[in-house]
Amino acid sequence: MQTKLANLLLAHAPLAALIGNRIQWDTLPQGSPQPSIVMYVVSGVTDYTMQGASGYVQMRVQFDCRGTTAASARAVAEALEARLSGFSGTFGGYKFQGAFMQGQRTRFDKDSATSWFTDSRDAVIHWAPA
Repeated sequence: MQTKLANLLLAHAPLAALIGNRIQWDTLPQGSPQPSIVMYVVSGVTDYTMQGASGYVQMRVQFDCRGTTAASARAVAEALEARLSGFSGTFGGYKFQGAFMQGQRTRFDKDSATSWFTDSRDAVIHWAPA
């Protein structure tokens, strides 16, 4: 599902225009150009019946929208939210039963050579194989 979620976001032209294909799970290669999105699974809850897993999953995902300025990070976060907030539908063999934005944080980070701004958004996504 993680690859499908990334592809769902990249299929949104306004978001892809901002980040190209710079969307990854868990980490970005060092020195990656900005803006970009790094996604993290915060939690995932699988639904079970008496016969085992039903296929339905509720997952909380953190999206770190990064940019060289606060404004560019915010533009990516807003395009992400425009695509994902309230989304339901089938994409890539998965039925997204609803995506709901749940939180927002901002921060500034710097290492020895680079600095970046991050606008983090959390979403709870309900999905199952189609």
